[in-house]
Amino acid sequence: MWPPSRVRFADVAAPRLLDRPWARAALLVAVAALLGSGLWLLRWSGSAATATPDTFWYARDAFRYAGWSEPAADRAAADITCGGLMRGRSRPAGTRPDCVRYRTALPGVAPERFQRIFTSRPGYPLLTVPFIRVMGKAGFSAATAALGVACGLAAVLLALAIGLRPLQALVAEALFYLLPTGLWGSRMLAEAPMMLCVMLALTGAVLVLRGRAVISGSALLAGALALLCVVKPANGVALAAALAAGAVLLLPVFASRRTFLAVAGVAALVLAGNLWISSALHLPGVHETLQDTFTWHFRHPDVPHPWHRLPGAARKLWSDEIGPAMLEDLLIPAAFLFAAAGLVSRVRWDAAWPVAAAGLTGAAVASVHPIVSETARLSAVAWIPVAFGLAALTARTAEQPDEDVPSRPKRLEAETADLTPGG
Repeated sequence: MWPPSRVRFADVAAPRLLDRPWARAALLVAVAALLGSGLWLLRWSGSAATATPDTFWYARDAFRYAGWSEPAADRAAADITCGGLMRGRSRPAGTRPDCVRYRTALPGVAPERFQRIFTSRPGYPLLTVPFIRVMGKAGFSAATAALGVACGLAAVLLALAIGLRPLQALVAEALFYLLPTGLWGSRMLAEAPMMLCVMLALTGAVLVLRGRAVISGSALLAGALALLCVVKPANGVALAAALAAGAVLLLPVFASRRTFLAVAGVAALVLAGNLWISSALHLPGVHETLQDTFTWHFRHPDVPHPWHRLPGAARKLWSDEIGPAMLEDLLIPAAFLFAAAGLVSRVRWDAAWPVAAAGLTGAAVASVHPIVSETARLSAVAWIPVAFGLAALTARTAEQPDEDVPSRPKRLEAETADLTPGG
């Protein structure tokens, strides 16, 4: 019964370090950070350009917010953008100095209405300001890297929230970087902070719906949605509307009506606040972005009734571009089908539907901006459910720490329940 004399009693009784919850959590965070950093660098070092023409406007605002003078900010933004564009296969015409001179002069010649589209979404530039003040011009790229790695940590957090085990959570993180989400999350664009906010908002919604942390989950949902509206208003409005509408429509299905009302209330409040602020400050809305689309960045006169043109343009985008692309590469529809099977069969319904709804917002945003060259970037959110659905398929069953999802009782069951003693 007693341990050998050469073994101390404290050594026998003391628990192992990994038996402590905080130690396991710290280990998971460290592994997720290392995995995310490696995969982000892998996507960054690919053959694709690390910047697009939109990068210039985000970088210009970032340097101006950091206190740089307008000429210095324009020059630094042009240098970063041209450096990223020259890495791609479809490099711009001319030399890099020609590219820098052209983009440095853009703020003086580009339509003011076009520039206001970017100044009305200051979230991404503001997030890079601390890095720029510490590291100078290199801080913009460093901030993009930090936001990209943070997306991996958010993916692990969301995977754990929907009931996946730690190993499957790391698989979901890896899939996030290997899918198109990882490509756009490693570009110097607003997609990395946008997807970070999306996954944090989904984590908050799932925590509320599962009744595990209603107050903190509601705060996380509200904060992430509000920041998402500042980073990319189109995605913020789409996700808030999808969560609010989905929670209301599913009220008759689930018994936990309070949690669904909480999600619907928080999402509707953020949506209403965003619309009110946009109206009060006269910020560019969907109407202005449609004019930007149909006038080729305001280079031509405004078109009459842009909303009437949208259905035809969206239909043409799906029939001529998206549909044929999916038929040519059958791996794309197969990935979505298997991911849907994983979400339906391995994830609780109250945790699966917000993730699926977020994916649908990617298709909605791309349809409202029917630009062929921008479709892959605008629809990147649609791949988020694919990462988690495929990761769920790697386990026999997802972790179910809580009881099964209760459904609304039938009328007969509700009536007889009142007749039971103490009912």
